[in-house]
Amino acid sequence: MRILTIFLFQAKMNFYVFFVFLQNIIFLRFCTLCTFWFLILFCCELYSLDYVEFNHFGKVRYEEGEVLIEARDGIVFCSRDGQYFVIPPNQLVSRSDDDKLFSPYPIREHVKRLEAEFPQSRGYRMMEKEHFLIVYTTSRGFAQWYSRILERTCSSFKFYWTARGIKLTEPKFPLVAIIYSNRDEFFKHAESEGLKLSQNIYAYYNKLTNRVVVCDLAGFEMYNEANGKIDAKTTSQLLRQPGAAQNIASVVHEAIHQVSMNNGMQQRFAPYPLWVAEGIALFHEVPDTKDSLGWTSTPKVNRERLITLRNYFKKNPIDPIQKIIKEDTLLRDSNTSADNYAMSWGLTYFLTKSRQKQFVKYLKILATKSPQSEDSPEIRMKEFEECFGDDWEKFYRDCDNFLKKL
Repeated sequence: MRILTIFLFQAKMNFYVFFVFLQNIIFLRFCTLCTFWFLILFCCELYSLDYVEFNHFGKVRYEEGEVLIEARDGIVFCSRDGQYFVIPPNQLVSRSDDDKLFSPYPIREHVKRLEAEFPQSRGYRMMEKEHFLIVYTTSRGFAQWYSRILERTCSSFKFYWTARGIKLTEPKFPLVAIIYSNRDEFFKHAESEGLKLSQNIYAYYNKLTNRVVVCDLAGFEMYNEANGKIDAKTTSQLLRQPGAAQNIASVVHEAIHQVSMNNGMQQRFAPYPLWVAEGIALFHEVPDTKDSLGWTSTPKVNRERLITLRNYFKKNPIDPIQKIIKEDTLLRDSNTSADNYAMSWGLTYFLTKSRQKQFVKYLKILATKSPQSEDSPEIRMKEFEECFGDDWEKFYRDCDNFLKKL
């Protein structure tokens, strides 16, 4: 009887071992098959390099890169230098592809292309930094000082949000910044990009070109040091110039847009709520005239926006925040933009300082949005309430009490 029991147990164990063995074989074959198809699909996508010729501002332009979006009304094309081109069917001259690996241009090729676009014969010069390629017509001293602000902005932004749990990456493409010594050059450049700017604009980030363009508002080009540097004494003089603080705030604000669009915080042309994009830039832009560069990495209360916000709430005490959460129209309307930019800053500052965990969760949700993501006021409200709840009466009260103490 004992022998029979042992035999049956052994038989049962052998069957179990065989069953497990068979399971492992099936699983391994399944994994191999999945890996095979993954590599096929991945490699096909990764190794596809597209070539296009298209009409661009009256000239035929050739670019290498990849098609990001293809639709009936045209394609969105990303060139190897990081520029986006929206090409309607009637503007497309030719298109082809091959199996070469898509990758950004090597840095030397980036520089070569910029030198061809902005030649020395027209007064342009260039300098290379860790993350930025700086094209400028102002003095080298100012360009050096400006580039240091840009590099500090890039590293500080990444450090601040990474420390709070948001995974950010290094930019895929070199970040290009163009500095003009006067407003005439600045506006002429904007027009060449098809933009018509208002007279109170001193800097902008173009999502299509992926470049920041700024003019020297405070007349800093007068400081042209022989060694190409601006020392602490000269910096102190610069920061006392009329418009200096505004110049720095504009520079940092647009640099934040550029950096966040290139390090994973958000994607270009994704339906990212405008109040968040502007609120974060306003959160970081505040200058510090006591610092040797005029700006430090620690975010400060934006007093200019706080004053605007307080004046606005005096006139509109019950104006709900949901308006800017649901849609961007109030921020895009010149008649209401100043007040709602201030509200965007106030809401961002409140959430960062008193609802940080929930705000980081919210930013992570927004970071997953792509240009193809669906968008509606209902979707935006749902995403917001998933992170901060739907007790709006308490939310308003907490936000109001927080901002009154600043």
